[in-house]
Amino acid sequence: MSEKKNITIWAKRTLSLLSIAYGGLLFFLTYTSLYYEVKITNMTSFVIMEVFLTLLFGAVMLYTRKQLITSVVGLLGLLLYLPVLILYYSKENLIFLIPLGIVTILIFFFSGAGEGLKTIIGTMYLLLYIICILAYYLYVSIFSGHTIDVIKAQSVSNTQAYRCYVLDITDTSKGTTKVIVEPNNYDIVYSNITFVEKAYERIVYNVRQNNLDTQIEWTQNEQGEDILLVNNEIRFKSSDALKKEPAYNFFDKNDKKKRKLKFLK
Repeated sequence: MSEKKNITIWAKRTLSLLSIAYGGLLFFLTYTSLYYEVKITNMTSFVIMEVFLTLLFGAVMLYTRKQLITSVVGLLGLLLYLPVLILYYSKENLIFLIPLGIVTILIFFFSGAGEGLKTIIGTMYLLLYIICILAYYLYVSIFSGHTIDVIKAQSVSNTQAYRCYVLDITDTSKGTTKVIVEPNNYDIVYSNITFVEKAYERIVYNVRQNNLDTQIEWTQNEQGEDILLVNNEIRFKSSDALKKEPAYNFFDKNDKKKRKLKFLK
C-alpha cells in the first residue's frame, strides 16, 4: 500500500507540471490582450482544440489540486484572466472566454490552498474585477466617445510587409475618415486563431468628414519600396518607416516607446 501511495504521489507531482503550461497559456493571453486583437480563423478546428485543452487542463489540475504548483497557478489564474476578459470581451470571443473562465474559476476554488486564504484572495479579486471593469468602460466611454467605426476598404502592400485600411468614423458631428497603415508581419498566426498586432497603427490620412469616397492603392517605385497612394497622393513610403530619425522608424519593434496599448489608440 505504501509503495502504491508513493507512486500516486509522484504521479500527481509529475502531472502538476502541466499546470505550469496552463499558467503560461494565461500569461500569453494576458500579454496578447494588451497589444493584439484576436481573430478565430477556423471555428470548427478551434472548438475541437479548445474542448481538448479545456478537458485536459481541467482534469489534470483538479486531480493535482493539492500540489503546490497547481495551487499557486490556481490562485494566480483569476488575476491573469482579468485583462483577457476585459480586453477581449465581445460576442464573437465568448467561444473561448467562457471555457477559459470556467476552468480558471474551478481551479481557484478547488485548489489545495486553505479556505481562509482563498476567501481573502477571492474577495480581493472580486473587488479588483469590479473596479477594473468599471474603470475600463468609464475610460472607454469618456475618451473614445460614442462613435461607430466601419472599415470601408483594406489592402496589403506589394511586398506583403504592410497593410492599410480606410476607417469611416461616425460621431455626433461630421465624423472622420482615416487611413491607417500597420505592419503586416507582426501578427501571431496559428492554424485556427490569429492574434492581430494593433500596437503600431500609423494614421497617414485624416479628414474631418466621413462617408468619403477614399481611394487607396499600393504601388512600388524603381527601388522596390512600397508606396501607398490615397486619392492619388503619396501618403506612405516604406523607406520612411526604416529611417533612424525619431520622427520615423515608427514600426521598430525594438523601440518600446512607440508601441502603444491597443486601447490607447
